[in-house]
Amino acid sequence: MKRLALVVALLGAAGCGRHDERRAVDERLVLALEEARAWQHRADVHLADGDAAQAIVDVEAVLKVAFPPASPEGEEARLDAWARLARLHVGAGDEDKALADVAAGRREATRDSFYRAHLETAAGEVFEARAKRLDGDAAKAARRDALDCYARSIEINKRVQAALLKEAP
Repeated sequence: MKRLALVVALLGAAGCGRHDERRAVDERLVLALEEARAWQHRADVHLADGDAAQAIVDVEAVLKVAFPPASPEGEEARLDAWARLARLHVGAGDEDKALADVAAGRREATRDSFYRAHLETAAGEVFEARAKRLDGDAAKAARRDALDCYARSIEINKRVQAALLKEAP
C-alpha cells in the first residue's frame, strides 16, 4: 500500500512538472528499490539453476544499494535481504552465518514492520534447522529458541496491526 501511494505521489509530481527536493528523494528511493528488486530476481534465477553461492552474492548486493537516508522502504528492503540471507546460509549448512545475518538485521531495525517480523520468523527457521540436526536437550533448547523467535514475530505483527487499526478511518 505504501508503495502504491509513493507511485501515485511520483506520478502527480511528474505531471505537475515539479522538480523539488521531495521528488528527487522519491526518485532516488524508487530507483534504489528497483535495483534491490532486480538483485533479488537475480538470486531467484541463480537458485533455479542450483547456484546458491551466487544467489547469496546477489542478495548481499541488496545491502550495498544506496537507499535515501532514513527511508522506511530502504530499511524494509534491507531487513528482507538479511532474512533471505539467513535462509540461504542455513540452507547451505552455515547456522552461525545465518544467525549473524539475523543479528545484523536486528541491529538495523528502527521500528516495527512486516519485515522486522519477517526477520524474526527467519531466525525461528534457523533454530528449527538446528533442532533437526541436534538430539535430546540441545534439540529441545533449539526448538525453544525457535518458539521465542516466532513469538517475537507474532508480537511485532500484532503491534503493527494495532497501529494500522488506529490509523484507519
